[in-house]
Amino acid sequence: MNYLKLPIDFSQILTDKAADRCSKEESIAQHIMMLITSRYGEVVGREDFGSQIWELEFSQLIRMKDWEERVEKSLIQAVTKYERRLKDIKVSVVLSEVDGDLSKGDNTQIRRRSQISVIAKLAENDMVFNFNTLIYISPLSQ
Repeated sequence: MNYLKLPIDFSQILTDKAADRCSKEESIAQHIMMLITSRYGEVVGREDFGSQIWELEFSQLIRMKDWEERVEKSLIQAVTKYERRLKDIKVSVVLSEVDGDLSKGDNTQIRRRSQISVIAKLAENDMVFNFNTLIYISPLSQ
């Protein structure tokens, strides 16, 4: 089965051209990324679609370990509910602080980096599925 690649170029579809396609694994990865980058309530009719990241983004008073646990729990719930092509889902979230723009030698900003990993099995054939991403967060990350 072919899956549509995101972002969808509707101009191709409207002009009877074939839309870009991707593999099942890439489609799952795109969907997980949507769960990570969506805040609760952003998707109409699915108030629990998304992750806790954006609820905690500007919270400076929460301990890093608590932040990791809350985000991890929210992602396990979201991936389990909204990505039914996976089973035996394990999520790992590691938050760390990064000083400045290290590539430019700038140490004026402090931001946080979150390493998010999802390890699961494809429901149809038990093949291992791995997803990893790195996102920068916090008020000073822009």
